[in-house]
Amino acid sequence: MAENERDLLLKMDGGEPQGSPSGGDRAQKLKKLLAGDVAKCIIVLAAIALVAGVLLGLMNWLTYVDPDQAIRDQLAGYYGIGADAVTAYDNGVTEGDSYAAAAYVVETAEGRMYVCRAVGSGAKGGTLELLVHFSEDGIIKDIEVYSQSETAGYMDKVMKANKGKYVGKNVLETGGFDLVKGESSVADDGDVDAVSQATFTSRGVNNAVNAAVASFEKYYAAEVNV
Repeated sequence: MAENERDLLLKMDGGEPQGSPSGGDRAQKLKKLLAGDVAKCIIVLAAIALVAGVLLGLMNWLTYVDPDQAIRDQLAGYYGIGADAVTAYDNGVTEGDSYAAAAYVVETAEGRMYVCRAVGSGAKGGTLELLVHFSEDGIIKDIEVYSQSETAGYMDKVMKANKGKYVGKNVLETGGFDLVKGESSVADDGDVDAVSQATFTSRGVNNAVNAAVASFEKYYAAEVNV
């Protein structure tokens, strides 16, 4: 009987033709093939992850902005001076959960200024940050919002109503500020009335200002009143 006829008969009987791989051999080859495909997929995915990580790191490096330098540049622009006229001052002060996160001495044409980036706790959104500007004789010259996450409109409402209650005050005379409820409760220059329907935001602002005041007082005692 010819060999091809024998193979045909074997197929009809459910057998395997001579010289062909057995079922076990085919399973082994299939496993090897699948394992190879899986390995290739793993290698490709690992390569993609590596490239993506490198690109992300490069993008972060290219777009990173040093927060300290950003504030220096902001203050330099505010006062119309070079960034080299703004010097970081190590003066961390904590007032409860509120604190002075950073401080800067700024040399301006009108004289030296002290600016504190202060974090105020107790706000509706948790904490908020202000830049509080002091002259060297203790007068608050300006207050800027640096960072906040209050309900829309609350921060603007509080700053519009209460900013003027801080700016112009000499903290060497008033010290810190007390937040009171109701205009009738305001007894002196150190009392600030909480804004109606924005009490928490008012508290955060007041706490931040008080942290800045404590930071300035420490600076004044060490650098000015010596």
